[in-house]
Amino acid sequence: MTHTKKRFVYVIETATESKELLIRDNELIENADGELDVPLDMILRRYHMGWDDLFEMNTDIIYLMQEDVSERKVLRSIPFENLRYYKPITPR
Repeated sequence: MTHTKKRFVYVIETATESKELLIRDNELIENADGELDVPLDMILRRYHMGWDDLFEMNTDIIYLMQEDVSERKVLRSIPFENLRYYKPITPR
């Protein structure tokens, strides 16, 4: 019997493209309810991205997905339809 390792990714969907951000095992957190969680901002930083990048890309939705050889399952989604991002004004 072969044991297949599960992998986790954030998938960023826009109208024109799909981008995957791989999640490392040490970035997985089990919350108090026993659910897996991965702070999106932590993953974005590792990929040298921030929330402003997501809005500049006109992101439609972000999925936290678990996958193995035979299946891909959505654990959580973040729709951007009603989200707004206000960049702080920095004094000159």
